[in-house]
Amino acid sequence: MMIRTRNPYFRLVDDLLNDARPWLTGGESEARGFGPAVDVEENADAYIVQANLPGINQDSISVNIHEDVLTISAETAAENRDETSKMLIRERRFGKFSRSLRFPTIVDGDAVEAGFENGVLSITLPKASQVKPRQIPVKVIAAGN
Repeated sequence: MMIRTRNPYFRLVDDLLNDARPWLTGGESEARGFGPAVDVEENADAYIVQANLPGINQDSISVNIHEDVLTISAETAAENRDETSKMLIRERRFGKFSRSLRFPTIVDGDAVEAGFENGVLSITLPKASQVKPRQIPVKVIAAGN
């Protein structure tokens, strides 16, 4: 089993760059650090993606598949604060985000299913039938015919 851990200093640099991206690019930040954490599993028939989306309203989630690229996107609204208070720590992010994943084999886009429960988005992407292994029957050919 492989477990990936991140050096906390890399997180600081990522946060700095993500915060600066709107000023550097002149647009919304869709940086990798602002996308959902995902697990991707593969079996013989499908890919299974699970994405953590805590606090996200199901109606704001968009799941798209195009040319074997799955895109998960959503938007969270900033909470209204009392003007007399000041923010001491702000680690939660608000705004638009997306995460795209490319799959190594063709998926059946018409059979993709998605479900959302307890802040976890589960997506099943069946592999296309042409990429699944299949048994080819061998026929006996009579000699002399």
